[in-house]
Amino acid sequence: MDPTPERLINQPAGLPAGQTCQSIAADPGAAVSAGLRPQDFPCRPNNLAFANMISELGFAIAPTAFYPARTTGIGGFQVSFEASYTGIHADRSVASSNGGRMQYWHLGTRGPQDPNTKQSSIVNSSPDSLLQVYALKARKGLPLGFEIAGSLGYVSNTTFWVGGGDIRWSMLEGFRTGALGFLPDVSVGGGIRTVTGTSRFYLTTLGIDARISKPIALQDSSQLIPSLGFQRLIIFGDSNVVDGTPNVDAVAQCGFGGLDATTGAPTCRNKLPNGTDANADFANNFTFDKVRVHRNRGMVALNYRYEMIWLGSQVAFDISDPKDENPGIVGKRQWTLSFEGGVHF
Repeated sequence: MDPTPERLINQPAGLPAGQTCQSIAADPGAAVSAGLRPQDFPCRPNNLAFANMISELGFAIAPTAFYPARTTGIGGFQVSFEASYTGIHADRSVASSNGGRMQYWHLGTRGPQDPNTKQSSIVNSSPDSLLQVYALKARKGLPLGFEIAGSLGYVSNTTFWVGGGDIRWSMLEGFRTGALGFLPDVSVGGGIRTVTGTSRFYLTTLGIDARISKPIALQDSSQLIPSLGFQRLIIFGDSNVVDGTPNVDAVAQCGFGGLDATTGAPTCRNKLPNGTDANADFANNFTFDKVRVHRNRGMVALNYRYEMIWLGSQVAFDISDPKDENPGIVGKRQWTLSFEGGVHF
């Protein structure tokens, strides 16, 4: 499930039957001999496919805001292990330039590896329907009802690592008796998560949330803590330069001789049959449009504490359809189911 955004491309118009921008790049001499100009058939990015894949991946790695509204307190500290499972639309597709449809998870992720040749398939025929994120999380209470948290984890079946931090303020912290003691705890906060482990794009998510919770005392020094929350999620996806023809070495094909001092274009020692430089493959490098997606999430959680033992589960879900606020996003609502276990002292 590692990303392969170089496959999310639109084929140029006017291609001869049986040809692709990749096949022309691989054998530009044959294209010239057939009366074609290789520079007229560059691979172009399918920005819709990239945006939809980033949107769903961003939902999976976003801050879970998985905590009650009451902080650990000035002297409190919590360490826990968190497992989150997010549903993605593995078979959903977007429009392609040739009039067909492109399944962005099938093309945009690496498929299984052949055990004999050690080569990955060119299409992931069965992408995971769940993205699994496992993280170690720590929370520490501060004076005046503030709390900070840090998280470090990885996405299963990928090379992704996810890290980030949170800060929040519990505005009613300290009211335990009297009339105010009947009010639920209320907190506001924010968190950020970013991904490392890929050179193809940058992905960062920002969550701004509000929560309410109320601890229910049980016997034997235990508590049950239900909570509700809302999160405004913003997903930032920025593409690096992507090579749409990764099996063709543009520098070697060109016989790169440096940049032209006047135009800045690459000069080539190798020539095509018509005498022009063999530099068309440089045009197959591109970047996708920036992705900025806004989503609204609801959160319902239940935590259990017995002395130092801390357990919990939460479900986070889209309140509104992502396409309502984000033109071009075709994916339907998503959900994340999270579990955690740790110590609270």
